[in-house]
Amino acid sequence: MRDILCFARGREGDWEALCADFDIAVQGGSFNEVREAMETAVSEYVAAARQEAPETAERLLNRHAPLRVSLLWTARVLLSAWGHRTNGAASASFPVACPA
Repeated sequence: MRDILCFARGREGDWEALCADFDIAVQGGSFNEVREAMETAVSEYVAAARQEAPETAERLLNRHAPLRVSLLWTARVLLSAWGHRTNGAASASFPVACPA
């Protein structure tokens, strides 16, 4: 099992997270909520992809978010780490165990 890097952004009561490796997004009311939702979403996505025909499963398990989306989320996390905040929002990255 490998870990994949996911990104989260939000403020009290309004968070969103992105898994750039599979182009999966989730929303929730807290960082912990979106982190748990992302772990569930990745696990369910991989399980569903594995039930498809081999060529379809291969395509689904190698699907990524568009490069500009990945770069935008990476920039948000870096800016947040450097102490730059925009509109009171916080950003973070976190690993998610990937069963693929």
